[in-house]
Amino acid sequence: MLSCPAEIRKEVDGFKDLVGPHYSAFTALFCGAVFGVGNLSDISRYFTFSPSVSSLSRFFAEEDICPMMNRRHRKKILNLMERSKKDPTRYMWAVDDTLVPHWGKEIWGADYWYDHTSDATVFGHKLMVLGLVDRKRKLLIPVYWEVLHREKKGFEELHEKGWEVVIKLLNFAKEDDFPKLTVCADSWFAGEEFFDTLTGPELRLNYVCEIKCNRIVVQNEQEKDLDVRVDEFFEDLKRSKIFYKKKKKWAAESVLWFKDAKAAKKTVAVANKKRLEKNPFAYYVTNKLTWSASTVWAISRDRWAIEVQFRELKQSFTLGESAVRSKQAVEMSISIAMIALTFIRLEQFARIDANEDQYVRPIPAGTIVREYQLQSLIRSISKLASKHHSDIKEKLRARLDPENISRKPTEKNRNPKIFDQSEVMRKLA
Repeated sequence: MLSCPAEIRKEVDGFKDLVGPHYSAFTALFCGAVFGVGNLSDISRYFTFSPSVSSLSRFFAEEDICPMMNRRHRKKILNLMERSKKDPTRYMWAVDDTLVPHWGKEIWGADYWYDHTSDATVFGHKLMVLGLVDRKRKLLIPVYWEVLHREKKGFEELHEKGWEVVIKLLNFAKEDDFPKLTVCADSWFAGEEFFDTLTGPELRLNYVCEIKCNRIVVQNEQEKDLDVRVDEFFEDLKRSKIFYKKKKKWAAESVLWFKDAKAAKKTVAVANKKRLEKNPFAYYVTNKLTWSASTVWAISRDRWAIEVQFRELKQSFTLGESAVRSKQAVEMSISIAMIALTFIRLEQFARIDANEDQYVRPIPAGTIVREYQLQSLIRSISKLASKHHSDIKEKLRARLDPENISRKPTEKNRNPKIFDQSEVMRKLA
């Protein structure tokens, strides 16, 4: 690619005052994150406007830039929410963690983690993300994130439980003046300490959380000694219709006391069939006793946007692909991937808002990325086909020289003496 696309350049210019002399390196890294090129050597090789690999590495070593970038990123999201104050239920928080595999034992924060989806141990980072879900558009923007650490000898001060990290991120959101929003989480976070802290005097947040079917509940506070599993309690309870996106499910609901809990919770069991012999496939709890089963089910389904985000970050936005080792470099590479995804998210929002049909599905992020790639390719070919002489052609000529094609990006190119445009176009073809 001969130059950074204008749309991406406009986004990069929003961070120009923060990155300072590293502007060219940040531009190349940001383009790499959008286009799915994570390796520093590939960025330097494929983007002619990119500086050398050593310059890209020096940008990752800067300690002060990453926190400022993240603050600028969150400020942009707050400005987006300001335009939607008329609908307070439009947004909610979704929280989850994901594993980012790595190779190499000297990477900061990487460790061995159990992956329940593959039933195997994975070496890499475990990343906790607190994202903002736009429930109208069914899309999520990552807002806060943090690398988790295992509890092991010599690093006790770094280890925090997953729910403690979530509380810390929610406190950051409170300090940054984000409004109070409903928090939705899966069963990995279900615990009385987490629930009590969410509804405590510091946060005072509502929540919807999935729970496992073996949780022990009682029907009222006076019967705390009666042990009943939540699935056993709902075995004979009548189910009623609920809807989400015009899809029908069946649910039973009740206000229950969990064992060792300090307050009652609205509990909803969701099933595919009305018949009681078909067991519910999921159970959810919330502190809002007045919410209907349909409301609880809708909030829990909107949480799926965070799973889509993880898939896109890993497949399209180079999360974890940069070969970096230090703490600053790891955090910087994660932030660039998150900001790149946010850039595409805002483009998805803009295209939906431009459509008269408010219920239209958003254009997939990958489709927008491929459009930018095609536009960049067309511009690059037009520049190469131009009769005017330019430095870009000289730089490309050096890269296409037979003696330079096999060289590493860190090695200096040998400049050929004769420039043959037809030969360059033939090699590009």
